Amino acid sequence: MVKGAEDFPTTPSFGETASVYAYLNGDVIVEKEAAVSIRDRGLLYGDAIFETLRSYGGRPFMLRNHLERLMASAQTLRINTEYTADELERAVMHLLEVNKLRDAYIRITLSRGEGGEGLTPPETSDSTLFIENRPFRPYPDKLYKEGMRLIISDYRRSTTNPVTYHKTTNFLTAILARQEALRKGGQDAIFVNTDGDVCEGTVWNIFMVEDSRVVTPSLSANLLPGVTRKVVLKICGERDTTATEELFPASRLLEADEVFITNSLMEVMPVATIDNRKIGTKIPGKITRRLMEAYSKLTESIPLKGKTYL
Repeated sequence: MVKGAEDFPTTPSFGETASVYAYLNGDVIVEKEAAVSIRDRGLLYGDAIFETLRSYGGRPFMLRNHLERLMASAQTLRINTEYTADELERAVMHLLEVNKLRDAYIRITLSRGEGGEGLTPPETSDSTLFIENRPFRPYPDKLYKEGMRLIISDYRRSTTNPVTYHKTTNFLTAILARQEALRKGGQDAIFVNTDGDVCEGTVWNIFMVEDSRVVTPSLSANLLPGVTRKVVLKICGERDTTATEELFPASRLLEADEVFITNSLMEVMPVATIDNRKIGTKIPGKITRRLMEAYSKLTESIPLKGKTYL
């Protein structure tokens, strides 16, 4: 096994126990019987978008924000969907109930469906929508105590690629970067764009702390506007912690007092090293720990329905 692979799975382990039911095109069916066409454009061309999130005690965290991002991407990419955000929210809640899950991994995938001539999509098509969930098992606790080992990938992110702002199913570059990180003794990789600015990681956004200020790459670096990223920025504002979005090179990360990464599954994760260079003097650092605790408290207080945090 490649060094590092054993303590940082691509996603948290779900174990051998799978959920019984899945949601496919409006129906809740036995998961093992779920199938999509071999002509589906999501399979053939990665012509699909998705969202992943967690539920805590049966309450999906930031569900409405994830659904709004999905619907906005569908509109921009002209992927047809006959569902409203309200209908998708009810479908997510119903699937959690029938699978009897409280702390769960949730994934919503929307493909353009069948049709078109090669890369040219059809003018209209019936999209493919499926929702799945699993019992959630968090990342290893030692990662939150000791931090992640990251590398700066040799693969560069284009500053003009319009797809980066959307959560699409095309993750081949991220897969290659994750393999690169494991070969180099890291656990995951940071992308820098073709202008030399830090973007994000394979499946997460990145932050650094400089003189008690929290800094994260600007969206103009060409990165996915993460829901957890947005939550962390709001938490900073509510706790009188200065937080800014900037363009900056990787060299600033290496000199930072603290570095942490975020997504909906890992929440707030401290970083120990980048390219084998130690970050800060303590893991997690003071600001990172404060944000970890604040985020955790927020997930404990979310309502089942009603006003969202953002």
